[in-house]
Amino acid sequence: MNSIYIYLPWGPSVNNYYSPGSGKIRYVSASGQKFRRDVEQCINEQCPGLVLDGRLCVDVILYPPDKRKRDLDNYMKALLDAITHSGFWVDDEQIDQLQIYRGEIIKNGLILVEINQGGPVIPFRKPEHKPK
Repeated sequence: MNSIYIYLPWGPSVNNYYSPGSGKIRYVSASGQKFRRDVEQCINEQCPGLVLDGRLCVDVILYPPDKRKRDLDNYMKALLDAITHSGFWVDDEQIDQLQIYRGEIIKNGLILVEINQGGPVIPFRKPEHKPK
């Protein structure tokens, strides 16, 4: 598999991706639903008809729209769910490696996703020395 690059719009953090429902049920918020539609449109334009079904290695560069403090990991849930919802890959469970990087600030923000073949799965190794 050659590297696949997808350019996506800036998305919501996990804090804004869900809306509370009744009890413990949460729903994808209006901004989350819009992000899903935008991601699906971008993927259909950039990689029409492509569906990935193997193990994956994913690098994500988040180019924020402003200088606000952000926890990068808070953006992964909405992003990976939106890509899964678009049908680009079968399920985000396919991801064996996931790297997140902070990019420079750019107007309106942007997300660059690079996808490569995943693997190998790292075998478990017993520690040689017991921690004290």
